[in-house]
Amino acid sequence: MLDANYFETILPDQVQAMEQPVRLTLHLTTGAEYLIHAVVAAHATYVVLKVHGEGKPHKHTPRWQQAHPKDEAVIFDQVCAPYAVIADAHLTARTTKGDDTRKLGFVS
Repeated sequence: MLDANYFETILPDQVQAMEQPVRLTLHLTTGAEYLIHAVVAAHATYVVLKVHGEGKPHKHTPRWQQAHPKDEAVIFDQVCAPYAVIADAHLTARTTKGDDTRKLGFVS
């Protein structure tokens, strides 16, 4: 079973070893599937992730962006997944059209 160690230690090492851009897809035992943008926090029994939502991404207002120039303009959906429901994590360096705007990153 994947755990906090995977998301905090192993995954960053895997990403570093692969060519960029990389894409991480998380598959849950519920059948849900998420394209991951970033790990927000890995806790003892669950992980919080920034995920790419469906459709056109929402963005912060220009005023907010100007006040926070170091932060991302895109507002990502967030998912909290208990480790027990994570079936697998698929990390690939293969890209498809549009991946350049949906890069994997990490929030520290």
